[in-house]
Amino acid sequence: MTQRHNRIHLIALCSLLFSCLSATAQDPQKNHITHGPILGRLSTSGVGVWARTGQPGTLVVLYGTSPGTLDQRSGPVQTSREHDNTGWVELTGLSAETTYYYRMILPGVHEDTGRQGSFRTMPDSTDYVDAELNPQGLFNFKFEYACGNNQNPGQSNGPALPAFETMLRQLKGDINFAILNGDWLYETQREYTVEQWRQQVGLFEGPSPSVVDVAPTIAGVWQNYKHFLNQAPALTRWHRDIPSFFTYDDHEILNDVWGAGSPGLRDRRAVFRDIGVRAWYDYLGWSNPLEKPQAIRFGHARMAKGSDILVDLEADFSTLDLDRATNLHVHWGTDTAGVNDNSLDGVAGIANAGVYRIVKVLDKQRLKIEPVPPEDDTVSYSIGRRSYFQMTISNCDFFVLDTRGQREMHDKKDPYKKGISMLGSEQREWLLSGMKASKADFLFVVSSVNFMLPHVGGGMVRATNKDDAWTVFYDEREKLIDAWDKLKQPVFVLTGDLHNSFVCKITENVWEFASGPHNSRNHWYTDEGDRPANGRFQYGPRPIDIRWSTHFRNDIPRDQLAQPTFCVVQVNNVYNNPKQASGTRWVAFPRPQVIFQYYDGRSGRLRYAESVLAEPSGKKLSR
Repeated sequence: MTQRHNRIHLIALCSLLFSCLSATAQDPQKNHITHGPILGRLSTSGVGVWARTGQPGTLVVLYGTSPGTLDQRSGPVQTSREHDNTGWVELTGLSAETTYYYRMILPGVHEDTGRQGSFRTMPDSTDYVDAELNPQGLFNFKFEYACGNNQNPGQSNGPALPAFETMLRQLKGDINFAILNGDWLYETQREYTVEQWRQQVGLFEGPSPSVVDVAPTIAGVWQNYKHFLNQAPALTRWHRDIPSFFTYDDHEILNDVWGAGSPGLRDRRAVFRDIGVRAWYDYLGWSNPLEKPQAIRFGHARMAKGSDILVDLEADFSTLDLDRATNLHVHWGTDTAGVNDNSLDGVAGIANAGVYRIVKVLDKQRLKIEPVPPEDDTVSYSIGRRSYFQMTISNCDFFVLDTRGQREMHDKKDPYKKGISMLGSEQREWLLSGMKASKADFLFVVSSVNFMLPHVGGGMVRATNKDDAWTVFYDEREKLIDAWDKLKQPVFVLTGDLHNSFVCKITENVWEFASGPHNSRNHWYTDEGDRPANGRFQYGPRPIDIRWSTHFRNDIPRDQLAQPTFCVVQVNNVYNNPKQASGTRWVAFPRPQVIFQYYDGRSGRLRYAESVLAEPSGKKLSR
């Protein structure tokens, strides 16, 4: 047989093999749930249930109020490779304040087993209304929050996640929900290639999904989420039973991401924003009730040297709502664009890579942008989305911020610089106007980065400009504090990022409560501006009172900084005052109360608590 015939037979054999593998991969009986469930989007009448499948498939949730009788069935939801085979099912029409049991299944595959869990819906204020004793229908609720789930060797307590074991033991069935305030993910699998991903999802022939084609480095981000879920059983059990809301911080994108909102900036980390955030939405961000749900856009476009017109012949920009979008990023264009390696920051990407402002939508295929690009080139680009949201629970309003997506580049040498913003003008106006209009007794502002304490150490990335906190945005921060201090309600800023916990009284009306880390190594006090463990502290223009903190001196080896902390927030609005001991009669407190309780993540022992009362009759006390 000739060499040519040998090649023909070999090609035919390979084609047959790939066809068989592909057929096997698409066989519903061979599919399975690889990750999840994860609970999110909790309300009085609904919840979201997320999972990932090995191959594209159909997810269904069986549920009911008895663990032995799952007599209700959700509609089907398809998973797709465009979203790394992830998807989520929304359960609606549920009864308030009711415990449900559920099982996530693939119809026709393992219906008798599946992935199981439980949850409890939020109370409904109408069930608590008493014209005399509780006219507003207030109710009590509790939630947990903290940041920093690092599992990487040498940087954390490892995949055992002792804090989550403790929280499952103490909090399951006791809290209503959790807020995981950034750094759920850390970079460890970013070298994962598209070819490896294609093999993983059984895509043996044909093109990759559009997002993978435009942004191939998303494969490594997706792999990180799978890796963290694979090796951490305590974390997976937590998400199976505790509905959560999430923020993203730098590690969901790349460590120390700054300047993603600064047009003209050319920066490898900044222009990875949309790739990291898109993967975050696939795995975690879906769980949030977003104000502006327009998705991130990806595409290939033509740019011309000296021209302010970007052309994408495959796009339809006429449907792009600029009020819901952020700016445009041209991607770095290297295989290692998403790898957290300091040395790669100096490796040149494509000439046009950088941050651009969308000036105007010209037509379906053209955008007017600034600045003008330096070279003629066909590039991959993305247009970001707004990721902040507000939610009301009983007499509390929560404003959950995005502190990375529109963050402008700071200058550590000039932290008082006028006009630069952590939030961007649109988000800042949304925040201030929403808080001013709020009728709630308490206002919670959730920020993934710290408010009053600096973050000037803890790593070697960008050491000369290192400060992730609001302490390089004094102009914007002080305007926020001044506005909040005029409100009638107490304002609680819940923060993360720093690998320590602390309570700061900023003004008579404004507090910062930092919680964490869940699992990451702690910081030395010198990483946080040489702050004291408690007492008066001033870093910048405003003195504060540090009421309590976790505090680690510099003589402790960094590998011994392994003390996780979490915070439970208890909102006390009503008390039970029945006429008979076994009855229920909810009576509103004259002044509702919020209690912040900090616990040791290993032992579960209470370490500190702070209580704040609402102002009487909705008015501020005279000081």
